[in-house]
Amino acid sequence: MYKFRALTYHAPPAAGSLDGYLSRLRLDEVGKLARELSAKREVWSVRAVSPPVEDAAGALGVKPAKYVEGFYEAAVKVANYVAFPLRRLEPGELVEMMRSFERAYFSVEYAEGEEEGIVEALRRIPEEAGWVAGSRFAVAFGGRPVTPYFPVTTSEVEGLTASLLYPTHVAELVEGGEPLPDALRATALEAYRLVYGAIDRAGTSLPLIGLDLSLSPWGSDSVALLLEKLLGLPLFSPGTLSVLKAVNGALSLLASSLGAVGFNEVMLPLAEDDRLKELAAVGQLRFRDLLAATPACVAGLDMVPLPSTTETRVLKWVMRDLDAASKLKRKPLGMRVLLVGAAPGEEVELGMFGRVPVLDPLA
Repeated sequence: MYKFRALTYHAPPAAGSLDGYLSRLRLDEVGKLARELSAKREVWSVRAVSPPVEDAAGALGVKPAKYVEGFYEAAVKVANYVAFPLRRLEPGELVEMMRSFERAYFSVEYAEGEEEGIVEALRRIPEEAGWVAGSRFAVAFGGRPVTPYFPVTTSEVEGLTASLLYPTHVAELVEGGEPLPDALRATALEAYRLVYGAIDRAGTSLPLIGLDLSLSPWGSDSVALLLEKLLGLPLFSPGTLSVLKAVNGALSLLASSLGAVGFNEVMLPLAEDDRLKELAAVGQLRFRDLLAATPACVAGLDMVPLPSTTETRVLKWVMRDLDAASKLKRKPLGMRVLLVGAAPGEEVELGMFGRVPVLDPLA
């Protein structure tokens, strides 16, 4: 049985005064809609996405930090998590906001001239806000799509997006003899019907921008296990890229036919997939495997703990590789790496993500 991983409200472009703008946000309607949808299918989280912070703050005539505080306090009355796309990175300000707003997620777009600042942020966030806080900051390559997936997201127009948690559900359908494309389509069509039905029952005019049909994991609801069922071998054995490409091809065709939004790809966040953790713990999954998969098959390098001793030049080359991968794919990618005080092969406790193996960035 699948669930809605996220029902997400994308706020409109800012105009007028800060108080006036915040009062126009249709968050109460989102809450009502979430209740209607959860009556039919579990809704795991409700989320809100701000327009780019500097754009909104400029339009409202306030400082970015003041805007973030106001939007966050309004949003968390309904939303579990709130995303803020940044156009400019000032590591000190970012760390302070992350310490102040524990359910806020931030992203910044990669540029070669910004590498030093990004690396500084990657180091300071876990040092000053805690290791788990690293999960709330991401670097975007090739732009930020409108998506319910955090932190690499943005808001361009007011409306709703949603995502699914459905790897095990799809695996069960495939095991029952249903072809993978048919299993994905049947699930997506039902999910769209459920969302539109909830919109009607809630009596809201908020538009559905679309679903992001990406296959993403959480714990034992594992994308890695689904891929291994299709492969017939441990993940990252020969054939892995072929299977990833086939699954992504099916997702891409389905997304195009249904007007989906966002990434619509296989996601392999290490800290969020129990099977990936197992593979990393025994050496079947290495850092280079995850990095090598991104040009063709995966939505980014996600939730990967690395030693805090990782050299700055290595982090810069990782970002340059991801930038190249995004250009090769002509699609956006995201990066979340967590610099932790542990050696490769050790496991660290990361709050709701549990114990996660630390990878060697040069292995």
